[in-house]
Amino acid sequence: MTPTIRKVTGAIAGRFLFGAPRRAPRLGAGLSLAAALACAMPLAAQPVGEGPLVLRLPTSARFLALSQAGIVSTDGDAMFYNPGMLASSRGAALSMQRYGASAVAGSMATISTMGSMTIGIGAQFVRYAVAPTATYTDIMRDGAPQLGEDVANGITATSTALTVGFAKTIMGFRLGANAKYVEDRIGLNGDGTVAFDVGLNRAVGFGTLGLVMQNLGVGPRIAGVKGTLPRRIGVGFGAARPIAAQWDLGMHSALTLEGDLFVRPAFGGELSYVPIEGVAFTLRQGFRRPREDGESFVTAGFGMTVDRIALDYALEPMRDGHPVAHRVGLRIR
Repeated sequence: MTPTIRKVTGAIAGRFLFGAPRRAPRLGAGLSLAAALACAMPLAAQPVGEGPLVLRLPTSARFLALSQAGIVSTDGDAMFYNPGMLASSRGAALSMQRYGASAVAGSMATISTMGSMTIGIGAQFVRYAVAPTATYTDIMRDGAPQLGEDVANGITATSTALTVGFAKTIMGFRLGANAKYVEDRIGLNGDGTVAFDVGLNRAVGFGTLGLVMQNLGVGPRIAGVKGTLPRRIGVGFGAARPIAAQWDLGMHSALTLEGDLFVRPAFGGELSYVPIEGVAFTLRQGFRRPREDGESFVTAGFGMTVDRIALDYALEPMRDGHPVAHRVGLRIR
């Protein structure tokens, strides 16, 4: 890519991600921009200085199995992927993930309606141990794979997020926004900040198309080290169709552009067996472009649904000797 193209596309991405004055883009323009940037951006970047850590972790057992391609999710925790999906989502979701022997992460969310508005409330957390000599720079650089490491005489660290979301359907578009308080804490040192998400979606053909911008704001500062929120813009498409008697096939795809211009595609498929109405057994497989050192290319999982209750399991392998991470979840519609 020539320096001129890099400069122009970088300027466009900066204005879109970091809030420079502009007219609100239509859906078609936004998707065209995302596709153009995906083709033009460099494909060899690594996250540097992004925090709080909790915003870089999975939030759903189902969509972890689908490699986090959840921009058009309709589950109870849809707000974590796209607040625009609140307008077409209902219920509640809870999930927990284990990294090795010393770290645990989790999330919970619930969605309800109030007149013509849809409201979501959610929380995310991770608790882990770090070496006594670790700095905030080390933690932000190493990301999720570090969570599974055994640390002798480690210091307790936490990362949390509390989110409130609102959504409304206007002229066929489902529009939504999140406001969240996020915090990283290492021992006695910590700092918090406020971040925002905006998103929309619309039914297109046999599926749903969504667009989202996440983690807009200013990062926290701990012990003199200032973090950068993991900003991203993403476009996603999802659909599900019966393929035979008692068999359904679903797919979810996402393409995200990170704040450091890293392009991340993800795709997941679900194959469900429905022996009787209201009961389903589902196998899931996901593929993604690894972003962090030690992150895997594939994820997998399965689920069981009985009436309005679904139990999910996801497996996230890690490379470079890091232990496998497991996540379990409960969804109620």
